[in-house]
Amino acid sequence: MRNTAEITVFLLMAALLVMMASSGFSQGLRWETLPNAPISNSRMDDVFFVSPSTGWIISSYCDFNGCFGDIWKTTDGGDSWSLQVSFNMYLRSLGFLDSLNGWVGTVFDDTAVLYRTTDGGASWNLVQNIPEPKPKGICGISVVNDSVMYASGRFFGPARVIKTFDRGASWTSQDLSAHAGALVDCYFFSQDSGFVVGSSSSDYDTGHARVLFTSDGGANWTTRYAGTRLGELCWKIQFRTKNIGYVSIEKFQPGPTYYLKTTDGGVTWNDQLFLDSLYDAQGIGFVSDSVGWIGGWGGDTYETKDAGASWHLAGFGQIINRFRFINDTLAYAVGLTVYKYSPCPMAGDANASRTYNLADVIATVNYIFNKPGCSPQPLCWISSLLCRGDWNGDGMVSLVDVLRGVNYLFSKPGGPWNAVPSGVCCL
Repeated sequence: MRNTAEITVFLLMAALLVMMASSGFSQGLRWETLPNAPISNSRMDDVFFVSPSTGWIISSYCDFNGCFGDIWKTTDGGDSWSLQVSFNMYLRSLGFLDSLNGWVGTVFDDTAVLYRTTDGGASWNLVQNIPEPKPKGICGISVVNDSVMYASGRFFGPARVIKTFDRGASWTSQDLSAHAGALVDCYFFSQDSGFVVGSSSSDYDTGHARVLFTSDGGANWTTRYAGTRLGELCWKIQFRTKNIGYVSIEKFQPGPTYYLKTTDGGVTWNDQLFLDSLYDAQGIGFVSDSVGWIGGWGGDTYETKDAGASWHLAGFGQIINRFRFINDTLAYAVGLTVYKYSPCPMAGDANASRTYNLADVIATVNYIFNKPGCSPQPLCWISSLLCRGDWNGDGMVSLVDVLRGVNYLFSKPGGPWNAVPSGVCCL
């Protein structure tokens, strides 16, 4: 009798595994505003993740009493955030070698431009061994590997780049005033080859966009793009692949707004029309050849689905300054708050595990009867509450969904219940 029961349990488990493997669903992707993320008094300037779940954001503002900045950390992919440290200065850039070692760059205080953590952000110490010519601020950080990091700044001059090859034990500093008046962001493919972007002038109202390249670790620099339009400042740089990259251009004079694109690894950069009108563009990010986003102090975020041939309101995000892509299906962006790009919830996947099992049925029951720990709280039931518990696709969560879920899980492969009709939904 015991052997018969064990065989029955084994067969049921095997059937469930077959159904889970064969129950196809489309993996829709969408941006969502993270419900538990902090909201900035002004704007969040940067975000950095060392894994899909662990990352940091910085939020800063200035008023008549000075400038202030906060560092927040998440270890659960943005479901929750903890305030780690507050500074009496404006924090502009972030970069981490690993889960413990990282840096934050500042602007507006010439005496304290870079801080370091060795404990995952719990504490930060001023980096004091940067040699002359020291930068006056750090607007961009590019982490190359577990030992090498570059940083660039400032957006209103002077144009300088620093680097470390030994995890921050020592630094070198370079003055790029012969090539640019101001620098903002940077991106390095390797410890020797990379780009910095900015303007020909420290007065960004009268400057021209600049993209600079080095192949020897910064010993020599060449100009890869020299803009001709007045009042433009290259702001953010993103390489989606080794060959395809983008640079946003912040504009300070009337007229159309452009961004830059390269398809040959940055050897050449071409102007791409963004909008026919003035827009203060800063954050830029593409997830594929066709799909990308631009945001900034202009306010609303714009989206393209045809490789930039046309742009329309994206429906998410305010004053975005940085997009960070973890992979093709996961990204984070920061502006007024934190936004996440990820697969849409699966209908019936009540516990958000990306699989269907009895835990989803139990979570649905607990939700219906409001059991402790599973009330409609953000960590238990995020913005797609109805979608995740709606097994039968009728737009509500009830015991009918529980029945449908049980029938689905225990139906023979190919049977009438072997489907979740509402599929994947993006709310």
